Amino acid sequence: MSKGQLRLLVGRELSNAALDRALHELWSMLKITRVDYREPEGALWDVFYRWAREPLKEGLDISAPEAISALLSQYLEAVIAADEQEMEEFFSRFTSRAKVREAVKALLAARELNFVTVGSKSLIRMAPVVESQRSRVHG
Repeated sequence: MSKGQLRLLVGRELSNAALDRALHELWSMLKITRVDYREPEGALWDVFYRWAREPLKEGLDISAPEAISALLSQYLEAVIAADEQEMEEFFSRFTSRAKVREAVKALLAARELNFVTVGSKSLIRMAPVVESQRSRVHG
């Protein structure tokens, strides 16, 4: 639906700012997604589960600690290495700093992450895959 169609569906006068805020909030919670753009109507939106049913179902089955751990791993793959404060700051928009610390400690204990010294700083990075781990994964 376009914003105009949504306005008709609601059946009352909404400001553009209120409608934009509602659409953004639903989008940020992964309830809706933008599916198209047409010049006269603007963006078209649809419920997310119609467009990504399986990934959404998989995401619902993941616990919060598992999700945080997966996101931390993806983050460290992208930035190569970071200190714990940087990770806490980045993820504080999504979850509490305490949960980030717990996930980092768990990943360090499982040897999924390790420390690397860069200059005078001690940073955390993804643990390099050693040959014996590589053969277990691919063997």
